[in-house]
Amino acid sequence: MGAKKRTHKGWKFALYVTGDTAISDSAISSLEQICNSYLGKDYAVEVIDLLVHPELAHQHQILAVPTVIRTYPLPERRVIGDLSRTEQVVAFLELPAQQAQTTSRPERPVPPK
Repeated sequence: MGAKKRTHKGWKFALYVTGDTAISDSAISSLEQICNSYLGKDYAVEVIDLLVHPELAHQHQILAVPTVIRTYPLPERRVIGDLSRTEQVVAFLELPAQQAQTTSRPERPVPPK
C-alpha cells in the first residue's frame, strides 16, 4: 500500500526579522495575536532572522524589516514594517473578515423582546 499524502489547507507566513530585538519580538507577538484571532490554529509562521541568513534578504527581495509574507494561500501578500495596526495587517494579508471563534467567553443568548 502506498502512503497517503496529507494536504495542508492552513495559512502559511514567513516573518523576516533582524536579531533578537524589541522590534523583532513585537513583530512576532503581533503576528501571532492576529493569526490566533483571525485564523484560530490553522496557520504556521516561519521566523527568519536575516542576521543568521543574510543571503535570504536578496533572494526573497526583503527591503526592510520586519516583513511578513503570506506564502499560502497564493498569491503572496506582504506587509512591511510595524505589525501593530491589526486592521491594516489583516487587510493587506487578506485574512478572513470574520474573526476566529475563541473559547474564552461563550456567547450569551439574547432574550427576545
